[in-house]
Amino acid sequence: MPTKKEKKAKAPKDAAAAALDDWGASSSGGSSSKKGGGMSTGAKVGAACVAVFAALVFATSGGSGPLTYLDVSDEAMLRKVFFSGEVWAVACSSSDDSQPLPEAIEAVAHRLGGEMSFGAVDCKTKLPGKAYNMMQRWKLRKEDKATPVLFISNGVQVTQIEPQYFKSEYDLVRELRLLSMRRPYMAKNTELLREKCWGKPRCLLIMQGGSLEGHVEKALHAVAGHHSQGGKGRKGASAEDKSAVAFVAMDAQEHKLPFEGFELGDDLKLRRFEAGSHRAIYFRNVSGAPTLRALAHKGPLTTDALGAFLSTVSLDSDDAPYAKLVDVGKHMDKFGIYRRSKKLKPPKKTKISGGKDFSADAAAAAAAEKLKKPETAEELKKAFKEQREREAKKRAAMDEASEDLFEAVDDEGDDEEEEEEDDEEEMI
Repeated sequence: MPTKKEKKAKAPKDAAAAALDDWGASSSGGSSSKKGGGMSTGAKVGAACVAVFAALVFATSGGSGPLTYLDVSDEAMLRKVFFSGEVWAVACSSSDDSQPLPEAIEAVAHRLGGEMSFGAVDCKTKLPGKAYNMMQRWKLRKEDKATPVLFISNGVQVTQIEPQYFKSEYDLVRELRLLSMRRPYMAKNTELLREKCWGKPRCLLIMQGGSLEGHVEKALHAVAGHHSQGGKGRKGASAEDKSAVAFVAMDAQEHKLPFEGFELGDDLKLRRFEAGSHRAIYFRNVSGAPTLRALAHKGPLTTDALGAFLSTVSLDSDDAPYAKLVDVGKHMDKFGIYRRSKKLKPPKKTKISGGKDFSADAAAAAAAEKLKKPETAEELKKAFKEQREREAKKRAAMDEASEDLFEAVDDEGDDEEEEEEDDEEEMI
């Protein structure tokens, strides 16, 4: 049994995850082996493979095991596995595999059957109507002949289980439970936000003020699972709209939305940024509409509060969008995020027009302060007399210049324009 230190050393830094959208991936973008990726199967041969594989799974499970056989030709079932919001752990196998699925997978399926669904599928057969197979679509890889290919779909992303977790049942159970947690997709720039959030019909953007706490992750996991099921819960004409709610996150400590702190932000009910505090804002991209609509979630990030909010704002249709959504005034192609300034800008000097230049008087006053302070009575009298003479001269000079008073120029508008120009340059 490997020690904890050995496990930590062998664990990969990043899980191989592929974000979900649709089957639509280029057939040339696969990363499977040549043996799997280059396989071309006719309809009759594919049907024979399906039958043989079904018999193999049935025999392996004893006829009533926890593994559900997934037919590649059943598009409705595949969409349920990848897009329904349910959590599925799926093992890859095919008729040309010389070894059956490891007993550890079936044992874990028995143990976690109440927490997620388990399936087996021929990952080398092409997907319905596509020129690529599941290995290529989800960028799965076969490490070696003895290592099985097992991946988990949690309704948000598809992640392959790394080889080191097959060494013990405990490690496999722990990894599956960890990966079954749905986490919002972290978008780090405008391009990703447009693709993953604003380009979708409905999106909840989590503006993280720091790392998400465990209870917040669990709440998002539960709510994402329900609202990734499309039109479930919608009534009337809106029930025909099957689009799901996308869950996306951004680092609010580093980035900000363009309307934060302005009147539009107040209309959207968006709270101001506070380090360590998380916020959520819902975006609606109505089909054919020229601009985005949005509304912030004012309550806590809990299952009940988020669920009630999304049930209120998202169960609508393009024909009748939720009435309280606020138009942000920009199309998704013009909308972006900006770098949050980490230091305050120095105040700008007041612009002076007309009047006398008092810089010489200021310099003289500064020099006078540096002179030795009077100590005796005679020195005090002399200093007092000199001060009165200086004040009299200043009053006389001010009276002469009374007809040419100076005014400070109001440059607040210039400030706003310059800030907006800075923001445009900082868009990422």
